[in-house]
Amino acid sequence: MRAIVAQTRFELTNAARRGEAFLLLVLIPLGILLFFGFTGLFGLAVDELLPGLLALSILSASLTSLAISTGFERKYHVLKRLGATPLPRFGLILAKSLSVLITEIVQVAILVGVAFTLFGWRADVNAGLFIAALLLGTAALSGIGLLIAGTLRAEATLAVANGLYLVLLMLGGIVVPVSVLPPFLNEAARILPAAPLTALFGAAVHEVTFTATDLAALVFWAVVGPALATWFFTWEES
Repeated sequence: MRAIVAQTRFELTNAARRGEAFLLLVLIPLGILLFFGFTGLFGLAVDELLPGLLALSILSASLTSLAISTGFERKYHVLKRLGATPLPRFGLILAKSLSVLITEIVQVAILVGVAFTLFGWRADVNAGLFIAALLLGTAALSGIGLLIAGTLRAEATLAVANGLYLVLLMLGGIVVPVSVLPPFLNEAARILPAAPLTALFGAAVHEVTFTATDLAALVFWAVVGPALATWFFTWEES
């Protein structure tokens, strides 16, 4: 546990040194919130925007940013040196996921704080569902991100992580509602982690109904993602 705590502290310190990356993670969802909140474009209320933006924050931090940074750490033999320490693979996966979770808590606090202070957003938040969405979404997407980073070369990780980000962005109920997608895309969206995550956040902050399928899909990815990452992750590129 001391090794995991130390590695988590290192990951947070390292992330703080990449201030521009953290800035992007915060500014993109915040910019969307401010733009649509002030313009009222398409008649979208803050209540309707917030679940998707919360999911976008987790998607950006847990999958894309984590996968790319880890992929290049692996390429430049940073992780190879960690492999010679008592820190096991699951410890590295857990430490990176915890550091991302702490980053996301800051993102979420900023988004909710701005919605509350600038747009008068008020909601009877279901704290249990909100925390469940945050934890399950982080586990699912960071597991997928680390699976990509731990098995592919850094350049391939960059391409796959960005490509998957765009796919989940379009099919995650973030840009367009899942309900307006063609039937075959609607079914695909329901079994991928982003749309169930958006639905769960919607239920927590906007009293939107989510289905048992949404919860089951998110739990599935939250278990399978980290498990596959731990099993297949290698400390260096082959």
